[in-house]
Amino acid sequence: MGIVGHPVPVGEVRDLSSARSAHGYAADHELTLRAEPAAARVARHWVMRVVAAAGIGGAVNQLIEVLTAELVADAVRLGDVEGDAEGRVRIWLRIGADDVRVAVSGPRLKLPAPATTTSLALVEVLSNAWGTWPLPDGERTVWFDVETAG
Repeated sequence: MGIVGHPVPVGEVRDLSSARSAHGYAADHELTLRAEPAAARVARHWVMRVVAAAGIGGAVNQLIEVLTAELVADAVRLGDVEGDAEGRVRIWLRIGADDVRVAVSGPRLKLPAPATTTSLALVEVLSNAWGTWPLPDGERTVWFDVETAG
């Protein structure tokens, strides 16, 4: 997988079949990208395709797409890329019977209060649930749920 003008792949996609990721998060799909400006666009297109393949379309798909891109953009912008030799953003996607959960981790991501970034404010208002948790390696994960049934 690559982007026009990028001879090196920007990410690695793994379908995990509900396996546990390295961080213990149960996911159906995982994407790892370099923490660079193009990451949000790549993540947005990836999540759109995966969610659509699961039969979720329309406004719900678009909402998941936008919120994922916002969190990835924050991970790139707010993460300590210089302090992380790999400079990676990780996205986990779990498609449940009635909802979709997306979790995004970035390099030593330092999150401000939700009201101080547009991205977190959007996640807070538009998702059904959301939260954060710290990881032992200095990263922080932000997750959100969007209901698909109803």
